[in-house]
Amino acid sequence: MQQETLLGEVISQLPLSEHKAATKKRSRVKVEMDNALSDIDTDNIQPIPATDGVETADSCEPSSPTDVEQSPCYLGEVSDIRFVHVVKQFLQSQDGTTAAPTGLESYDQGDGAIVSDLEACKGVLLPALEEAKPYIDAYFSTIHVAYPFIPQALFIEAYQTIGGPDTQSACSRGVKTALTYTVCAIGAYYTSLLGHEEKEDMRHEKYFSTALRLAPTATIERSVTQISLLLARCFYLLVVCRTESCWTMLGQAVRAAQSIGLHVETDATDNPTEATLVEVEKRRRLWYSIYVLDRLLALQLGRPPAIHDDDYNVPLPSRVSDANIDWRGTFINECDTNGPSEGDYFLAVIAFSEIVGRVLRSLYCPKRRHITSEDLLNTKDLDGQLSAWKLELPRSLRFDLGHAFEQSSILKRQRNMLAIKYHHLRALIHRPYLCHPLLMSAHDSDSSGSELDWSLARAYEKICIMEARETARLLHSISSKKDLVSDFPWWQMISCLVCASSILLVSGILAQTRYESFLDFDTTSLYDDAETCLKVFDALSIKSPGARIARDMMKALRECGIRWSTSDSMGRHNIASGTSTNPEVRRSVPEAYSQITSIYSSEFDQLLGLSGAPITSNCYWPTEIVDSMTWSAQFFDPSPTRQAHTTHSRQESDQEQ
Repeated sequence: MQQETLLGEVISQLPLSEHKAATKKRSRVKVEMDNALSDIDTDNIQPIPATDGVETADSCEPSSPTDVEQSPCYLGEVSDIRFVHVVKQFLQSQDGTTAAPTGLESYDQGDGAIVSDLEACKGVLLPALEEAKPYIDAYFSTIHVAYPFIPQALFIEAYQTIGGPDTQSACSRGVKTALTYTVCAIGAYYTSLLGHEEKEDMRHEKYFSTALRLAPTATIERSVTQISLLLARCFYLLVVCRTESCWTMLGQAVRAAQSIGLHVETDATDNPTEATLVEVEKRRRLWYSIYVLDRLLALQLGRPPAIHDDDYNVPLPSRVSDANIDWRGTFINECDTNGPSEGDYFLAVIAFSEIVGRVLRSLYCPKRRHITSEDLLNTKDLDGQLSAWKLELPRSLRFDLGHAFEQSSILKRQRNMLAIKYHHLRALIHRPYLCHPLLMSAHDSDSSGSELDWSLARAYEKICIMEARETARLLHSISSKKDLVSDFPWWQMISCLVCASSILLVSGILAQTRYESFLDFDTTSLYDDAETCLKVFDALSIKSPGARIARDMMKALRECGIRWSTSDSMGRHNIASGTSTNPEVRRSVPEAYSQITSIYSSEFDQLLGLSGAPITSNCYWPTEIVDSMTWSAQFFDPSPTRQAHTTHSRQESDQEQ
């Protein structure tokens, strides 16, 4: 019955010239099937339980996890979830509480797409435009600000012809109507996070299910509208923490985009019909939205991106904002090059995504086993590229500069998004050196730090912790859930905050070892910044299962650290004394400590200059030190250790002379 209904929808969307022939063929096939079924002896047929790929009348409900075979999901080294798992394994192996191996704990809500209800189209209609305005505003003030692949003016125009109480026939309009339902689903979810809807309503799921019913993912249509629908579904799945489903859906969007040539742009003379500049701009924005999301998911899950930089040739989109383009026209009037434009953000994120790809290939590729001297050089180069990217941002998007009396809420949101992305990626670039070699040796028995420049590795470790703190401190000015959901990229906030809070908790936990006591960070302040992230998770946990699970993961990690730090067996005493059960740790850690303890603050100041920018660049100065005299004073260390070191150096110099 379901297949017949779907076939009827497909036929109804065919051109008039093909509609009659398809209807005739459908009737002929149905008659042949009925004749064949009438010859079967039904008395001898035993009922067969439904299997994979076969649906019965009772199989419309979602299957339970035990009914479906699921292979473990792969998460690469850069994944925040994998990092938390590695840390917990290390701490549990040291305090003697190692549990039986289980799957990775994750805030992902499962990789099964929401099952569409056969009657959903009849039961859930689009609200009138005025009633849908909160949903539309929520989408175009959040997702659209970062990914402008759906022109707002055209969407409103289409909604006026589709939405409303008199649109029972809208279910036959296919992809365009499904796109409208999907945008409303995203907007409804955002409003539900703010408590504007009852928890049990789940209107966003009903809208999304209706969209799936109207245009199944296996639809035969290949068009810009269909690809826009697939990408919009990706964002819905991402904001509701169905990251695995989003990953799969995005792969389909990439292939569909390549199938219609969105990844290349030929001259107009090569095309049978010359496209207008506005139509070309639509294609460019759609392609680069897919590209940016592909890099974001690859970074979050630790998997290879589907799009490689050498495999596409598409000029960058215009910096003109969506609202300033006449989408029914043929030309685009370029804006003033000296003034701010909302379109500058999209260009900045495209350049940022290119750096993300280089980070994944250079520092987190599957072939990489352990840190080498080459990784130190790659880290320096990538950090320099990221710092240069920040310095090249337009003044209106510089999140590290002041913007007093600015009235644009969109530019404020875009700066917040860029700040989160910058601090998150910079922390990930330097995270391999966090508590190295302890954490590295925990999951790589072949790792050895004898060839590393430990002074440089320690400088990188400090940068990692500093960037995690900067991520947490971006949340200090948040006064309500609305500020968080509206002014920050919610679709990646859980991942970024799990990354930052796990770094802060780990550095705070291991700060009690002999090695970590030289990190110059106050343990209390590290825990306080981590607590900021936990408060955000806690505030959103009522409406967001993903945020609730992320909060519980971080609390479990914190409790694990407390047990480790207070354990009498295989705990911090063994680590600090270099008597770990891992022989590589026993050999490498004491040697590393002896090298690290000889590094002084003045030398660290020089090391920061090696990471890709002059020492005077404010991106390398600790944010808590704003007085230059205070910063300089710390280099005059009157401690006996410093004096003894200086005296010893002078004696050696005199002997040589």
